Amino acid sequence: MGRRQAASLDIWLRVRYAISTSYRTIEVAWTPRTTTEWATFTSSRKEAARLWSDLVVRHHRIRRLGWRWPSKARWQRWAKGRYPGLSAQSAQQLIGEFCEAVDSCRQLRKNGQTAARYPWRKPHYHDVVYTNQDARIREGRLVVPHGKSGTVHIRLPETITLPGRLVEVRLSFGVVRLICEVADVPRPQQTVIGVDLGVNTLLAATDGVKVFLVSGRGVKAVVQWRNKTLADLQQAQSCKTKGSLRWKRLQRRKYQVLDKTKRQVRDATHKATHAIAEAFPGATCYVGEPFNDTAQRSGRVQAQQVSTACTRKIIQQLDYKTAGAITVPEHYSSQTCPVCGERSQHRRIYCCPQCGATGPRDAVGAVNILALGQHGVMLPGRSLPQLVKYLRPWPRKRSQLRSSSGGHPAHSSA
Repeated sequence: MGRRQAASLDIWLRVRYAISTSYRTIEVAWTPRTTTEWATFTSSRKEAARLWSDLVVRHHRIRRLGWRWPSKARWQRWAKGRYPGLSAQSAQQLIGEFCEAVDSCRQLRKNGQTAARYPWRKPHYHDVVYTNQDARIREGRLVVPHGKSGTVHIRLPETITLPGRLVEVRLSFGVVRLICEVADVPRPQQTVIGVDLGVNTLLAATDGVKVFLVSGRGVKAVVQWRNKTLADLQQAQSCKTKGSLRWKRLQRRKYQVLDKTKRQVRDATHKATHAIAEAFPGATCYVGEPFNDTAQRSGRVQAQQVSTACTRKIIQQLDYKTAGAITVPEHYSSQTCPVCGERSQHRRIYCCPQCGATGPRDAVGAVNILALGQHGVMLPGRSLPQLVKYLRPWPRKRSQLRSSSGGHPAHSSA
């Protein structure tokens, strides 16, 4: 190879790996309308569950005998022709997901997390996965093959426009997920903010001058209602015979509750992060690490509230709506005074016993997280933002987010 060819290849590789990509998922509500579609849809999901269950049984047997787990290519050769109700690409995708789950669990166990479990459930139904080689869009319809089970044609809404190249399709009960590959647009950094995640306050964001506090009591109420409703349904279901008509009715009700609360939480996190992205455009976010060791050592109720909070979803949404989200440790960030460095515990309003600095406790945490991200330590000698704005993800007026001034007389609304 000549020098020019080597140089051009090197430049091409640099450009190729410099262009990063991300993935966006579009969900379309869909259920079969005809008897033939229902038969094809059900048989394909049962066939996918049979493949997954066979892999679970064989994995357990191989681990019990101490044998080496075969490669993904070998499993794909083994499954060829065994599952006629699935296309070849769908069977290969399911095998790839199972092997990834096994590798992930093995890595967690090596890192000391012995409680991690290998795939063990044998479901009756499983999602069917298609690659872009199988799934085709023709005249506003999504065409997905299922081997000998048949082919399903799914009409897509006219308002949907794919943001990028279609790479994968997942067919679940009641929903079709279209996963597209999107090239990341470079987002230059304009400012740096600190974000403190919580339960009563969903997130608090500040750039050192102003602070935005988004209430999380609505999401907390939704999660509590979900847990109580599921507990009541589970108690009622335990008195019924599994598989009976009443047991199935309660099972459908459980799925309805889970789907409803999932949509509500997703809507709240989307609106909350959108408000922060609009308030601080082009910001790089330093976010406190959620559910750390301190939260796990807290009381049972507090640990459950923190564990059920949607912190990971918020971090993911902040990462693609802003210039990036970076997690930092947040030990004692809500207890340390940014003015004098005194450490003390407070309720919703922080009032330093040494210097008298007063402000919302979540704002104090956001200011300290901003210092941790910029300097690595919580340096004293800083001031609390005097411009505080409270937001609700679910406002009383649907047209815009409702804001109110701070509860302390030293703070005003933006």
